[in-house]
Amino acid sequence: MFDSIGRGFKLILASIKMGWHDKRLMVPSIFTVISNIFFAILLFLQGKTAFGGKSETANQLMQQGHNLLNGQGNAQALTGLTGLNGPMDPTGMNMGVSSDSVLAVTGILCVWWLTNRFLEGVTTALVYSHLTEGKGSGKFSAAASAVFTSLPAIIMLGLVTLIAKRIAGWLRDKRGDGGLFGFGFNFMAGIIEVFWTLAGHLILPAIVIEGTSFWGALKRADKIAQGNLLTIGVGEVGVDLICRLTSYVVYLAGVLGFGVSYVAHLSLTSPLMFMTALIWGSMVLVVTALSIYIRAAFYTCLYVWAITAEEVEEAMRAEVAPPKPLAEALAH
Repeated sequence: MFDSIGRGFKLILASIKMGWHDKRLMVPSIFTVISNIFFAILLFLQGKTAFGGKSETANQLMQQGHNLLNGQGNAQALTGLTGLNGPMDPTGMNMGVSSDSVLAVTGILCVWWLTNRFLEGVTTALVYSHLTEGKGSGKFSAAASAVFTSLPAIIMLGLVTLIAKRIAGWLRDKRGDGGLFGFGFNFMAGIIEVFWTLAGHLILPAIVIEGTSFWGALKRADKIAQGNLLTIGVGEVGVDLICRLTSYVVYLAGVLGFGVSYVAHLSLTSPLMFMTALIWGSMVLVVTALSIYIRAAFYTCLYVWAITAEEVEEAMRAEVAPPKPLAEALAH
């Protein structure tokens, strides 16, 4: 485990160095963070529209509650509160959410996901050009065009990924049955998650770089796995683990900071709190953008290594050098 983390840190430093030399590689990840903020605000506003504000129902609830507290018309007020489709209907049928709101939220989430995958694909295309053709070779217009052309395959990848996660989640829920079957379900869920994590990250480069369909990219990833073209597993370079832990530490620092300020009765509008919140927010943005970029760079390196090894005889594949960031991570 410690070796994996050590290699992960080496790869992160090498990827940051690569991005520093060609700063355009990290631009899509920065746009991803900005788009995440934008779509989060959209969801908040949509939620506020659906649930917030003083509606007639809220006014009725407040008035009837006032009558109850003052002993005025208790029976009628209680009936109005707890009756069918009343504000406190115990059957839960009155959710106050329209079908239009559900469609709006679903639409926002779908566009949000698609935007993130589009920008991840642009990062993949730029990193691939950097690794295979040299610094500054990738063009935003060409990368965006390649990803835009591949959108149907990327959407299909998202749908299949959602299904795979749902199946894995269902299997994990079944482990509560206990016994041998419970263990078997949990094991199968783990296999699906590990396989699709690797396959999914290999499928996206195949879609973007080679312009294949989803099924063509799936066959491509299967060929890479079956042909032992990847000489290492994802777990041997702990990039995902480091990125997750770093993100959790930064988020936890923010939560603890706000908790301490609340206990100490510090004013949230004070200059000190404003500067602290600004620094923490900047750290969140930087860590998130770097995590997105580093993951994309890592899996693109794996894909480039695999297709390079594919070009030589099987006996010679062990001698194929990985791309520079990965080579630095694996160096002893």
